[in-house]
Amino acid sequence: MELVADRYRNQIRGHALRMLRDQEDAEDAVQDTFVKAYKAIRTFEPGRPLLPWLMRICSNCCVDIIRGRRQGQECLDRHEHAIFDTRADVESGVESKLNIERVREAVSRLPERYRRIIEMRHYGHMDVNEIASALNIPEGTIKSWLFRARALLKKDLQVALG
Repeated sequence: MELVADRYRNQIRGHALRMLRDQEDAEDAVQDTFVKAYKAIRTFEPGRPLLPWLMRICSNCCVDIIRGRRQGQECLDRHEHAIFDTRADVESGVESKLNIERVREAVSRLPERYRRIIEMRHYGHMDVNEIASALNIPEGTIKSWLFRARALLKKDLQVALG
């Protein structure tokens, strides 16, 4: 893995810098990328190009870092716009905290298998391949369950957040 890191480090660093626009965060993302790649090497398909796989891992690491920059807000990836009000005043902050609680309540109402993967993905910041490996379930199934879980959450929250 050290040879792989040496070979692709500059390309991964450049990608992280473009996404994060911060040297320290980019270095963190590069390190996280290679750690996650090492842990997930069993899921890599021989014969496929390595760089796109590493870039995808790096992108996910960068997204996690960007999420970490947002204090007091948790999101559900693509559905964040339907859940949170982004106004910056105090009233909005209180409203945002209430929305976070509503999201947590909606997640708790999901069927067990959906709730578990939502928690692993969005609160545990695990990648789909990490979830699949941890649960010993195919990645495609995890993706399908995530899609269904998010659809159920969106439907539930549209009523709650009206």
